[in-house]
Amino acid sequence: MNRLQERRMALGLTQPQVSARLKETEPRADVGMVSRYEKGVCLPTADQLKALEDVLGASRTELYDAEDLDLLGALPTAESRSEASETETAPPTAPTGRFRKCYRISREFAASLPDDLLQVCGYSSWQSWHDAALKRLLGEYAARKRATKKEDKTA
Repeated sequence: MNRLQERRMALGLTQPQVSARLKETEPRADVGMVSRYEKGVCLPTADQLKALEDVLGASRTELYDAEDLDLLGALPTAESRSEASETETAPPTAPTGRFRKCYRISREFAASLPDDLLQVCGYSSWQSWHDAALKRLLGEYAARKRATKKEDKTA
């Protein structure tokens, strides 16, 4: 359960009730959209994010991680944080020079992955595995480009 869903449930609201309030901002809003927000499948627009803050009585930093807010261009600035209440703290920002890349795999394939796969193979996280895999891919790319150039010179 994510923070958005936790907050909704703590207030005793249903997804249809939240979607009805979002319809005031976004006519296409529906229960499925609220569900997708809660599951992290998609992120709200800036207007919908403001409506979610109002409906759920929580700040965006209470509902979403800094990485998601940064992706939306809705990460609070130092100025807006100083204007906010002193008890509210902004989530940590994403590491500089990084961006979010999402991949989808089938449920069947995901279910086949052992829980200790990364640890047994020497990776501390999916991010460290992904970085290593991309470095290998870049090496393969460079080798193939070199081979193509050699073939072109001999032809």
